[in-house]
Amino acid sequence: MYYSKEQLPVNQAAEKLWTLSNQSYSNGSPWSLEQFSLDLTQKTSDYLVLIDQEQWLGFVSYHLVLDEVEITHVVINKDFQHQGYGSRLIDQLIQRFVEQNVSQAFLEVRVSNSKAQKLYEKKGFKPINRRKNYYSHPKEDGVVMCLTVKEVKMSQ
Repeated sequence: MYYSKEQLPVNQAAEKLWTLSNQSYSNGSPWSLEQFSLDLTQKTSDYLVLIDQEQWLGFVSYHLVLDEVEITHVVINKDFQHQGYGSRLIDQLIQRFVEQNVSQAFLEVRVSNSKAQKLYEKKGFKPINRRKNYYSHPKEDGVVMCLTVKEVKMSQ
């Protein structure tokens, strides 16, 4: 089942998101627990969290300003990676963008994360730029990708 931030347990959400992020990224969470706590209170932020039988499988976090989105995290629980959950989560996210009349969505991905880049491209994202030394731990360039939402063909 998919949940938005308003549907998450207020007293546990930041800790659950941080724990999932910390366990899923190979170099630990890029955000602290405090950053997740603060982000959850922002008017422009939202989350799409996939939970099945109380197991947090993954989430996408983003900020929506006017008709553009900046995706800040795409996280799938390490135990559930490579099973299609990321693909389904992104499909659900794009459907949400269509409903919210989003025109474009942006994200950054590590240059070395070719599997994620291929998934994003399959979903309609296109590389548009490269940010030198965008990531730390380890230092690495980031590929900026953009999705033009109206160009996406949703499979119904």
